[in-house]
Amino acid sequence: MIEQDQQLLVKALEATTNAILITDRSGCIVWVNAALCRQSGYTHDELVGQTPHMLHSGRQEMTSYQDLWQTILAGQAWQGELIERRKDGCCYTVNQVITPLFDDTGCITHFVAIQHCLTMEDQERAQMRQLAYHDGLTGLANRMLFLDLAQQAIKHAAQHEQMLGLMFLDLDQFKQVNDRLSHAIGDKLLMAVAERLERSVRKTDIVARLSGDEFAILVTNLDQTEVLESMASQLVASIDRPFMLNEQLVQTHISIGISLYPDDGLTADVLLDRADAAMYRAKAVGGGAYQFSAQG
Repeated sequence: MIEQDQQLLVKALEATTNAILITDRSGCIVWVNAALCRQSGYTHDELVGQTPHMLHSGRQEMTSYQDLWQTILAGQAWQGELIERRKDGCCYTVNQVITPLFDDTGCITHFVAIQHCLTMEDQERAQMRQLAYHDGLTGLANRMLFLDLAQQAIKHAAQHEQMLGLMFLDLDQFKQVNDRLSHAIGDKLLMAVAERLERSVRKTDIVARLSGDEFAILVTNLDQTEVLESMASQLVASIDRPFMLNEQLVQTHISIGISLYPDDGLTADVLLDRADAAMYRAKAVGGGAYQFSAQG
């Protein structure tokens, strides 16, 4: 292989996102790429000269390593899952392929191991699920997740002949905050409102950001409507308190519409629409208030 090809091969191995290490026949590491360093938390100098044993988590059966060595010393490639340990002590799972390298006489000189990190793949999938079902600004459930959870709660309530409440919340005159103080302050206000809403409800209740300055709360395990009245009053009072954002006081209020299952509807969409209509009636009386759908 000419020198130019060798340089290209090294660059390719170094740039690949899969972790790669090369050992000599005895198992001593002679080369690693940047991906392995990132994955393991060790530097190049900390890895080279050591053996892959430094990555062992202790959570793997010894028979796995015995089978691995028997296979590759016999000149065959080995593939399997290994639980490794990072420098910081965290464990991760990899799917690893180890291939023997031979010299011109057919003797094994080195082993090249290529790893695909399954743990990072799981984390990426979890992150994608988080983005798909949660609001990117506040971290609350988004409309899709909220409606899905509400429909599940309705099914449970129907089976156990229970009530549940759905609140539709909208900030009063939020556009003025954006226009007067900037969209950056508006975003900070939305995040602060979300935190107050979560602190003002029970752990079993679900808070969501539907869009813009619209929020919703699903109140389950409901025995009497007085619970909703008390909660709505607390929510209005909580948001009435000024917010300190970027060293300036920001005042806002919230209007709330409330619908009940089964009195106001039998599906999440209908309950949300009825609560939305009730919220507009709360705004019509001046805002900073709540209205039940049955009052319309």
